[in-house]
Amino acid sequence: MQYICVFEDSHYSKLVPLVHSRTAFELRCGLFSPLERIVKHYPRVTITLFCRSYLSDVLQERYPYRINGLHTTDDTCLFLNGRAILSSPIPTEGPEEIGIQDNTLVYARLGGKNATKLSPETFLAHDPIELLKGKVQVVNTHVPMINYFWDIIKHNMSQIEKDFALFVKEGYIWGQLYEGVHLLNKDQIFIGKDSRIKPGCVFDAEEGPIYIGQHATVASNTTVEGPVHIGNHTVIQSHSRIRGGTNIGEVCKVGGEIVNSIFQGYSNKQHDGFLGDSYIGSWVNMGADTVNSNLLNTYGSVNVEIGGDIIHTDHMFLGMAMGDHTKTAINTTITTGSIVGFACNIISTSYPPKYLPPFTWYSDHGLQVYTLEKALIVAKIVMRRRDKEMTPAEEQLFRMVFRLTEEERSSISN
Repeated sequence: MQYICVFEDSHYSKLVPLVHSRTAFELRCGLFSPLERIVKHYPRVTITLFCRSYLSDVLQERYPYRINGLHTTDDTCLFLNGRAILSSPIPTEGPEEIGIQDNTLVYARLGGKNATKLSPETFLAHDPIELLKGKVQVVNTHVPMINYFWDIIKHNMSQIEKDFALFVKEGYIWGQLYEGVHLLNKDQIFIGKDSRIKPGCVFDAEEGPIYIGQHATVASNTTVEGPVHIGNHTVIQSHSRIRGGTNIGEVCKVGGEIVNSIFQGYSNKQHDGFLGDSYIGSWVNMGADTVNSNLLNTYGSVNVEIGGDIIHTDHMFLGMAMGDHTKTAINTTITTGSIVGFACNIISTSYPPKYLPPFTWYSDHGLQVYTLEKALIVAKIVMRRRDKEMTPAEEQLFRMVFRLTEEERSSISN
């Protein structure tokens, strides 16, 4: 039996607000999340997930894997950093060794004795490299790593191409093409079963592949320019412009102009408005004509605030990261490098601040705390509209995010 453990490490906190309600290895980049890609690379292994303790109940609902506990065995276990984007598998068999990049543990292939020394806490609060150095061989490796949300955006476009070549391999049309649909470079276009492409749509795969999942709908007169991924049961509204690098998760409804941006799933941007170089969480709803800026007038590098620190991203094009369950009103305008936290509500005619803590209610009257119980009521209504009931574990996580981010919000009321 072969064993793999996918772990979170202490750097997950740099990926706020996207990791408040999920692990780093669940963040979509390319056709898959890092975890989904690992499962495809290793189809016949036993998988364990190491994560923050308050996420364990929700992960146990999402996946059929053991959470935060290794299988008792003397066999070798391959530990994989969930922030790594693995386009090729690391061998599960071989001598004990650790792969390091920039003082970060990328992987560790360990026998039972050394493997059992590691726990979720080892990766989240301690230094596993120091623990293992001198006991096993150290190898320098080079793998794309997700450190901040803009790293996901940076790698997303090329990763769509890599995943298509590795796992899809060639185009195929399973869905229904209505009369008047135009396909450019058809060999690089995959359309899943029961998906519908309405009249007047143009799919241009000359600059990269286009992957459409199952039961998706692309309404009339929409342009899709690869590389692009559109997930299962997602709807693209008519007259949309879906440009290169766009990556829409499952059960979304989107429209307008979108470029090089990622939707985690179950989110809406149905109306006109530009979205560029951004990462949007789940259960988000953007009001009509919500737009964001992804380029400074000075054409300079975009700065982002995380944890009170200003970080120079070295990115000329960068939009925003928006946490789960956040809503924007019509005509909302969001500036370059913004971070909008979990369960925020923006209903102002002015630009919101570049950083909004979780559970912020921002209006023309300023910043207020979004009451937990009110936010929960709205979240449950939204989920029911998609035939989802919030589970007790999901509600407990929602409440936990409120408690864990209370210190951030204290600045609002002071």
